Amino acid sequence: MGAALSEEIVYRHAIEGLFLRSVGKRLTPELKDRLRAIGLDLDVKLPHHTPRRVFAEALGITARYLHPEVDAQEGYRRLGTGIITGLEHTLLGKALVSLWPIFGPDRVLSRMQESFATVNNYLKTELITHGRADHTIKVSECNGNPGYLMGIIEAGLMKAGAKNVRVEPFDFNGHACSYRVRWDP
Repeated sequence: MGAALSEEIVYRHAIEGLFLRSVGKRLTPELKDRLRAIGLDLDVKLPHHTPRRVFAEALGITARYLHPEVDAQEGYRRLGTGIITGLEHTLLGKALVSLWPIFGPDRVLSRMQESFATVNNYLKTELITHGRADHTIKVSECNGNPGYLMGIIEAGLMKAGAKNVRVEPFDFNGHACSYRVRWDP
């Protein structure tokens, strides 16, 4: 049965990318049990979509479990950074990431912002360019913490060749967040 049009969902490839490729071997039986308890069973074939609520809760559980030594935002950021690393472990992802330095950070940020919409049916973004290597990206949903997308943006830009990347979240209201994104031109 398909998801109702109003249901906020995360697509299967996003769940696979985070948990099976990025978290990968760190996905212990204990962590799997915690995720199963909230409705994300990684030991069965994943459904085509997962409710946003389950995904958001799974992010929080995973960030705390894998990174108990840091604050929540840093734990989420590390999960986001890991998504880019996990992407490189796929044939298509490796080819794509190898092109990012050719495209350059400004273009990669623009494409990344567009790519956010391919992982779920609810995230809306707006990219505002203030100048070369100086942007604001506004997102409608951060799934509980701005650190996750912060990590994705940061790692993606570094792979694109940006130096001294600074991704600073602001105006986080529990859902929506804006990020000031800068690097040395």
